[in-house]
Amino acid sequence: MWTEPLDQAASVLIVLGIAIVGGFAALFLLRARHGAIAERMKLNLEKHQDYFNYLSASIGSSEALLPPPGKLSLPELRAIQSKLLEWIETIGGEHREKLTALCRDLGLVELERQRLRSPWPGIRMEAVYHLGVMRAPECTDELLKLLEGREGMESTAFVIGRAAAKCASSLEELRTLLLLLTERHPQAHQLIADMLASSALDPAPLYTELLNREDDEALLTVALIGLSGRNKRAAFHTLDRLVLSEHREVRIKAAKILLQYTRLLPLERIGELIRHPDWEIRAAAVKAVGEQQLEFYLDALVGGLEDEQWWVRFYSAKSLSRLGPAGFEALCAAAAAAEQEESREAAWEAVHEELDRAAADSSKEVQLIPYYNRLAYIYRRKLGETRRGLQAEPARISS
Repeated sequence: MWTEPLDQAASVLIVLGIAIVGGFAALFLLRARHGAIAERMKLNLEKHQDYFNYLSASIGSSEALLPPPGKLSLPELRAIQSKLLEWIETIGGEHREKLTALCRDLGLVELERQRLRSPWPGIRMEAVYHLGVMRAPECTDELLKLLEGREGMESTAFVIGRAAAKCASSLEELRTLLLLLTERHPQAHQLIADMLASSALDPAPLYTELLNREDDEALLTVALIGLSGRNKRAAFHTLDRLVLSEHREVRIKAAKILLQYTRLLPLERIGELIRHPDWEIRAAAVKAVGEQQLEFYLDALVGGLEDEQWWVRFYSAKSLSRLGPAGFEALCAAAAAAEQEESREAAWEAVHEELDRAAADSSKEVQLIPYYNRLAYIYRRKLGETRRGLQAEPARISS
């Protein structure tokens, strides 16, 4: 009886040993298989090097690219596909269109289309990726159906979504894609906008249309991200309305785009944005004032130096330094008069950065030296001491 525990322990050790040996054997076989596949791929690429040279020489011609002569085995076809996909990802325009047409002529699109029906998720995702690279519009519906299923709820949805965006041939297909993604992943705003940006179509008209969907925060946010940096005046009045949205993220993004059109905004409207309750909007507004050099808001920028938010103070100081002599003088005065340490730091940092730029720009030297001396005078009057660094800097600038 006392030997039973030993027998049980021995049995457990034997099972564990077999499992470990089996694991190492499987790992060795997988590694050997991978090495064999890689070696076969290398040999097939070398075998068809003359064909790749033909493609390189003929891609700029007006004629369609021809498939290689003779019948190709599946490994040979895979090797040629790997080279074509590599080229498609690195070039654009007509050259890419010719390569995607060649993929279709070689049967690669249909081959990957069949792999979409594989029971193995890994094979399906590889097929999805390949179809996206080949920009196969005939597969867009199948990719959208994949998104409607279980895979649309998982992280694989973003692989499928990017492929569908590349394959889409109409704004209606992009709209369906956008609705599916925002429904299943309502927080992935930036990622969804990036996916739609990979399409050959311009999604801006779709985004402009979606700005009227004020009840859907996810759609609005994606549309605003997509429109950022685009010159779309048609959406100007809609953006102005969205600044009043109940959704914080929508308000902020709408205001940032709206501030790209400061020349179209009434002066009092910009002032309202500078005083907006959301600090992100205040920061964007004072930043835009400096970028557009709107001297009318000089006093508002000085007031921004006392803001409770660091970014508002930072951009207020930066913008003052961009408003020429008047702005620089106001910045110096504010730096010396500020009661809050945070405000003084923001102002002085901007002062020294502007002076460093002046030192590197000979056209500004004569203009800024008097203001630098004035800065030293204000500092002396305010703090009752002489700053040696400030006295040395004018000599360095004027030398």
